[in-house]
Amino acid sequence: MRRLELVADDLMYPESPRWRDGRLWISDVHAFRLVTVGPTEVVCDVSGRPAGSGFLPDGTLLLATALDRKLTIWDGTALRPVADVETDGLLNDMVVGPDGRAWFGDTGFRLGLEQPRPGRILTYTAAEGVKVAAHDVWFPNGMVLTGNELVVNESTANRTSVFEVRPDGTLRRDRTLVEPGPFPDGLCRGADGSLWIPLFQGGKFVHVTAGGEMLEEIDTGGRVAVACAFGDGALYLCTAETTMADLREGRSRGYVERLSNL
Repeated sequence: MRRLELVADDLMYPESPRWRDGRLWISDVHAFRLVTVGPTEVVCDVSGRPAGSGFLPDGTLLLATALDRKLTIWDGTALRPVADVETDGLLNDMVVGPDGRAWFGDTGFRLGLEQPRPGRILTYTAAEGVKVAAHDVWFPNGMVLTGNELVVNESTANRTSVFEVRPDGTLRRDRTLVEPGPFPDGLCRGADGSLWIPLFQGGKFVHVTAGGEMLEEIDTGGRVAVACAFGDGALYLCTAETTMADLREGRSRGYVERLSNL
């Protein structure tokens, strides 16, 4: 049977979990801080609101900030800006490839404050800076990279999409993998190629095969499902007791749970 173990319940809104060196790093988005959990320790405050992140080959953390639209690097002692991003939307989730190239979402609009419109996926390397990888992506959110394909949740389109990665880092839309339910958020991939997809508005995590066939669901007990990540042989699930209206007022309580008997 599945057994969920509580890891943390003292967060506000846990996003972009990344496992590294025995710790789970998390953007505690609406608390404006970068943390590690188990127990919770604050790495640094992030005034621009932390969003997607990923570890570069040298072990430093690349972090997107949503509100001031910057890419920054946490070098162990301080956040250092490396690029400004021109957009009317917000910066969102991210994935970093083994060669250090990052892809991250530009939402295209401010959720809950404006009418939805298409956003973009952007790509970054230290040598090239930031450039557009794909246009007309509907609220690009959780991302995973597998070979020459980038799998992306398009939250306001309620679908998980696959893009072909070209040699220069730009993307070609290939296919819709699955329509898992309302507002798919973060995303992670298991060793067998299957995907775990949190449904923010659905209150559950869905598990699908690499081909998009449904395997199982995990109910959140009324919380919103935010993000997930593998680490140390377990699946970590990030949830929050909140609503979109409450988030705008700064009301939320975030949780991280560990599913160890996969």
